[in-house]
Amino acid sequence: MTHQQPIRVGLIGYGIGKVYAAALRNVEMYYADTPPVKLVAVATSSEASGRLAIEQSNFERSTTDYRDVLASDDINTVVIATPHYLHREMLVVALSTDKAIYTDKPLANTLNEAQEIVATARAKGRDAQLSFTLRYCPAVQEARKLLQARRLGKIYAFRLAYFRSSYRNPEKTLRWKAEMAKSGGGVISDLVPHLVDLLIWLIGMPEQVAAQTRIFIHERPATKGGREKVRVETDDHVIIQVAMPGGTIGTIEAGRLIAGAISNVAVEVYGSEGSLRWNLMDPNYLYVVESRKTEGGEQGWQQRPTVQNYPNASIPGADVPVGGMRFYIADFLRKTREEQPYDPGLEQGLRVQEVIDMATRAARTGTWIARSKEGRTNGNIK
Repeated sequence: MTHQQPIRVGLIGYGIGKVYAAALRNVEMYYADTPPVKLVAVATSSEASGRLAIEQSNFERSTTDYRDVLASDDINTVVIATPHYLHREMLVVALSTDKAIYTDKPLANTLNEAQEIVATARAKGRDAQLSFTLRYCPAVQEARKLLQARRLGKIYAFRLAYFRSSYRNPEKTLRWKAEMAKSGGGVISDLVPHLVDLLIWLIGMPEQVAAQTRIFIHERPATKGGREKVRVETDDHVIIQVAMPGGTIGTIEAGRLIAGAISNVAVEVYGSEGSLRWNLMDPNYLYVVESRKTEGGEQGWQQRPTVQNYPNASIPGADVPVGGMRFYIADFLRKTREEQPYDPGLEQGLRVQEVIDMATRAARTGTWIARSKEGRTNGNIK
């Protein structure tokens, strides 16, 4: 895609796809050098959803066949925002086109599917960007800078957590998310991928993991308001212990039945020379300790405002509190326009899927699972 070429988008899926559509409609406002963005077509599971997408997001047309979007000559950018079990099929087809591709996480339902996607991409010399959006919060960007500069010294330990209350009501249906074959897991496939991406991006790739999962609500309605119940196959809560090369240890925890949790993402890293912490519910600040001795003892937590310090943004100013919509899509459009490598790309999606697979096997067997020395990805993940 050249710098001047308009971005003509085809969206596949209009569940979480609503968020992508809203981000795409507003990206030009925030980033002045973004070419015009046009929402051309949307593929949905029903004609009613398609009509809603046209009404709400001003798409030019809708279809119930995603292949129509991928075959359309007037579309140069596609966003895949569908349930996990559809990712492999859609990505393999999309990689056979010349369209820029942005896909929701996780990369696939299983490690084998993720490997197939990446093998296809390598064979075709193609890539796509994944929606690991938390890394785009300015506070997380600042945390990465501190860690890359080794300001915290040797990293001893970390804690990553993602808590929501979204399924506390036992009468709420999970739909496809209740089925292992369609979702690949509960929070371990839904929330944990965001945390694993942050772990790899901020600290590195795990060496070994142990895990426990729990299903606390074992049955839910098959349909909204219905009396028929279906068995829940996917986890409500997971705790993962992580061992890193060099001795660093940590935990990853996620749950969807946590009272009071709206979208509580916590990042804590502890090192020999300092610590940092951040929570999505307090997004405008990164809290840092750099533990140089002072007259009064060790330095306490320092609050660093990070607010709207988005790279290359024209508005709003850094004095305006952060907004989550800004985490989406802009970096992908810039990398596409400038023909830069995608990051997080498919290789990162494969790394994340490998850790999810390790944790799933650890929970099933009750043992520590070590990363394969040969590499579950044919030695291509470093």
